[in-house]
Amino acid sequence: MGLISLKSNHSLAEWMSVFEDSVSLSALSIPGTHNSAAHHLSFPSVRCQRASIKKQLDNGIRFLDLRLSKPYTTLCTSFGNDLQVVHGAFPVALLHPVKLSRVLNIVFEFLSAHPRETIIVSLKNEGPFSWAPNELSAMLWDGYIQQDQHKWFLEPRIPQLGEARGRAILFRRFGCPDDKRDTFGFPAISWRYNTTGEDTVNGQLLAVQDFCELPTSNAIKEKALYVELHMVRASQMSSNTLFVNFTTAANFWNPYCWPKDVAKAVRSGIDDALKKTKGRCGILVMDFPDNDNWVIVQNVVARNNILSRNASDV
Repeated sequence: MGLISLKSNHSLAEWMSVFEDSVSLSALSIPGTHNSAAHHLSFPSVRCQRASIKKQLDNGIRFLDLRLSKPYTTLCTSFGNDLQVVHGAFPVALLHPVKLSRVLNIVFEFLSAHPRETIIVSLKNEGPFSWAPNELSAMLWDGYIQQDQHKWFLEPRIPQLGEARGRAILFRRFGCPDDKRDTFGFPAISWRYNTTGEDTVNGQLLAVQDFCELPTSNAIKEKALYVELHMVRASQMSSNTLFVNFTTAANFWNPYCWPKDVAKAVRSGIDDALKKTKGRCGILVMDFPDNDNWVIVQNVVARNNILSRNASDV
């Protein structure tokens, strides 16, 4: 059992509901998943999750990481122009394509059932196909967002909970035309690739640790250290900054550096950092957080007790 004793998974399904509307999203400790839809049957180097999107949300995950590709040539004639969810150059499922529309329907159904929650949805283009400038933004706006703007928080800033309840917050990891920047979500395209997070400074809106490429399995310990250091930064620096901490990394060509093994190796460092630090830890983006019956998610959510109106309800 984690640092708090939860009454049921129902508590995790509605853990944001106990906080005042005035609480900024950046002041919270938020559990998230990396390549969130990569829970289907796939190559072990591609699969990052066991639990479905719905199970993730029911168990407290509030940051979803979705990588998008143009549709592959498939036998699925109903695919149309629907964007496909991928991990790098590979589909997240071997037996069938996973459509973005399907994933978003799960998100919006959850929010309809839990209207005091919000979900950060990170969207990024990947896959084997080339993209023209602003091509993804046009496809997303025309096919997914324009008709459902009321379901999204699309301002380019960090909202308070009351502004975002019942809606998805777009965490935009792609470019868009200048005339749409004020209505196309939080801009999250500026961090240095493979960043270790040490260039984080007070005053900026976004601080990211995403050391993602492991040259060898020996680098896993280095990755764990970067995760811990970024958790310390989040606990000490301004709550106006949104801290995003990817606990994930991999090497496609090295089976000792595939997601499942890296998640296990990094986990002890996360547990230690949660015990050593106080206050928020930011957004922790994880592979396989369902290990040990979601205890890591429980422990991250528990960091928010100081903000709740009644911590005993969490």
